[in-house]
Amino acid sequence: MDKLPRIVLLGTFVNRGREQQVREICTAQGAFYTLAAPATGTAASEVLQVLGIGEVSRTLTLTLAPAPLIPQLRRELRDRLYMTQPGQGILFTVPLSGINARSARWLSRGTNERSEPPVEQANYELILALTNRGCSDEVMDAARLAGATGGTLLHARMLTGKEGEGFFGVRLQREKELVAILAKAEYKAPIMQTIADKTGLQTPAETVVLSLPVDSIEGLR
Repeated sequence: MDKLPRIVLLGTFVNRGREQQVREICTAQGAFYTLAAPATGTAASEVLQVLGIGEVSRTLTLTLAPAPLIPQLRRELRDRLYMTQPGQGILFTVPLSGINARSARWLSRGTNERSEPPVEQANYELILALTNRGCSDEVMDAARLAGATGGTLLHARMLTGKEGEGFFGVRLQREKELVAILAKAEYKAPIMQTIADKTGLQTPAETVVLSLPVDSIEGLR
């Protein structure tokens, strides 16, 4: 049986409307499975006032791609979306712990001629905080106390059997907000701990926080 290349999750946070460009770049390089979700930047209000703008409309894109495609994809997305310039977008990759063989083979077609790059160590973490609707500002305020510089907000909904169904004795609201924060690895523990202390399950925000390792990153300063 042929050895299949690793499959990597490639994510971008880009300005609303540029998700089609992300898809086109990914498709042209052979990565054709891309999802997009509307999001909102969480820059502090005083920063937005200085810039003279309101909330920053973002889109989160998620692409499943074979590892051999990642170096060229990073270059193309970075250069064509001007990610070296402030505020133009962020790119990151996250390793998968598993995927079924049929999906991996389907996603990897056309990559046999490309060698797999060595696994990188970007020294960054993707921190995800799932909180009650309307509590994302509290989560970001807590994260900034521990060194976070910003994040991206997505709206979500709990899929439970019954309204207000409990979780270890805690009744969770259905309407949720997901705050995604990319941070240096050394800030991960302080950020997660501060979020848990100030907005955790023992508070009205009922925040659950977790983190994922990041292989590579572009556009974050």
